[in-house]
Amino acid sequence: MRDILAALAVAVCCLPAAGGFAPAGAFGAIAVGETANGVAKDGVAMGWSISYSTQAEAEAVALKNCKNYKSAPKAALQCILIGDVKANQCFAIALDPKPGTPGVGWAIADDQSTAESVAMANCKVTASSERAQFCAVSDSKCDGK
Repeated sequence: MRDILAALAVAVCCLPAAGGFAPAGAFGAIAVGETANGVAKDGVAMGWSISYSTQAEAEAVALKNCKNYKSAPKAALQCILIGDVKANQCFAIALDPKPGTPGVGWAIADDQSTAESVAMANCKVTASSERAQFCAVSDSKCDGK
């Protein structure tokens, strides 16, 4: 999980923050859960929210969605917030769709194309060389766009 969180930290930290007044419905968040056994063994749980009126509400919804992720129940027990989606930002999640594979990535960016590209690149980094080509965007949303 450290590798995945490090990849996300690079993706999020290198993007400019949205400034100024945030309009109503301008908050979102991403939460991820992974066990010490890793994505290939126990899967990954993910939850997200977009266009909520407060950051606290967006974070609570993302965590709830992650913890209720049925496809990876062990991973769902480990859910943590990993990023906030600000006004007019986008997020994307990319996964290798085959069960038992480690490929997963996500990103937050100022536009959907960049979020998807970075999420795909992060997925390919975590996937094995034989599976990198199978990474695909599973979720991609923008706030206020």
